[in-house]
Amino acid sequence: MTRPSSTKLPLSGAVLAGGRAQRFNGRDKTSLRLGGESLLNRTLGILNYFCAETLISSNTLPEYPEGRIVPDQEKDQGPLGAIYSCLLAAHHPYLLIVAGDMPFITVPALTKLWQEKKNFDVIIPKTPDGLQPLAAIYKQSCIPAIAAQLKEKNFKIRSFFDDVRVNVLICSAFPDIYQDNTFLNINSPDDLRRARSLYRKTN
Repeated sequence: MTRPSSTKLPLSGAVLAGGRAQRFNGRDKTSLRLGGESLLNRTLGILNYFCAETLISSNTLPEYPEGRIVPDQEKDQGPLGAIYSCLLAAHHPYLLIVAGDMPFITVPALTKLWQEKKNFDVIIPKTPDGLQPLAAIYKQSCIPAIAAQLKEKNFKIRSFFDDVRVNVLICSAFPDIYQDNTFLNINSPDDLRRARSLYRKTN
């Protein structure tokens, strides 16, 4: 993977590595391998490249050399609960969240989010498939709105967006940064086969 020279940003980055992966019979998707590297290590390598701090959202992983483990404050609250827990744990006001099953996420795509952060609490890309809340930046100013939503047992990430300042980045406006597969999720064995096929064609 070719990357520009590294400059650490005052930004916390977190990999969500706690999904149940029901379509993989409960297998940990972050341990799946692409190009000889696990998805978790692949994503951590990207975040460690330009984030001043790297977190791993997980209730099961032991200590990990590439990032600080952050368990959920409360279990069974889904990705929103993981985002909330990482916001509380982060050492920087802005937190970049990346799902651990996005093998084609890139440094330029994530850096673009940082560049568009001014005066916003959430900076989120939008593709033809819709908003991408698991590849977005959240500011710690979101904590009260998320806490109130979790208290109501509403675990849909977008539900608190009306209470904060959101910058939606339309990916088609940045075709040189966001490619068709940048936000591809591996949610099933078919997705994994597709990802491996794409990887072979581009490497």
